Amino acid sequence: MPDPIDHLTEFERAADDFAAALGRVDPGAAVPACPGWTVADLALHLGSGQRWAAAILLSGAAQKVPEVLRTTISWPDWYAGTTAALLAAIRAVDPDEPCWNFAPVDQRAGFWARRRLHETVIHLVDLIQAGVAAGEQVDTGLAVVPAAVAADGVDEVFEVFLPRLLARGFAPAVTRQVGVRATDTGHEWTLTPVSQGDRPLVERGKAAGEAVLSGTASDLDLCLWKRLPGTVLTVEGDAAVAADFLAGRATA
Repeated sequence: MPDPIDHLTEFERAADDFAAALGRVDPGAAVPACPGWTVADLALHLGSGQRWAAAILLSGAAQKVPEVLRTTISWPDWYAGTTAALLAAIRAVDPDEPCWNFAPVDQRAGFWARRRLHETVIHLVDLIQAGVAAGEQVDTGLAVVPAAVAADGVDEVFEVFLPRLLARGFAPAVTRQVGVRATDTGHEWTLTPVSQGDRPLVERGKAAGEAVLSGTASDLDLCLWKRLPGTVLTVEGDAAVAADFLAGRATA
């Protein structure tokens, strides 16, 4: 397993960075990673998700995503308010308390601090990419996920999203044994397909298979979320197996 990180602290940091960057980018700017979306759409998606997660945490049960009205107030202020609500909910509920989540994993409240951290980190990259494309003055360093957070994000993809997509009827992303190696943190994973429709076996601590993909934890995380091209990674072994894995749908 990647070394434990403080999901709440890292979420708060990422959310602060998102709010600050949101104030520097035109709300009407296009988001390259999310075709058809503007920066305002991105903020609305992330902020409504904060409210949704807070409602789930406080009730312990599944909730509908709120239908949030578009607003003319400051987008950074509105987004910061939704984040404050979620932070309060996270702190109000013990992470071991039973609580619904959408994935075939342990139904505990602690799921949500981790999930909202990684949701925020990926969309912060989207926001920075939108700012760069629009010629805005943004901190491009925020488009690189901190190594420890990124390693945990890769692990979340393998633990949460691969089985979630299978449960939703999507074609399996893992059809041949693939290894994944984070060159900066030393974390390694081996993904092995099991029977049709079952979640792949995830073995931590080694990277083995017909193909092994290597890169920084940030590059791996962003490639899995289709925010970077797979060409930034190094491939050992069968390049076609690696390409098929990267072309598959590992996240949603």
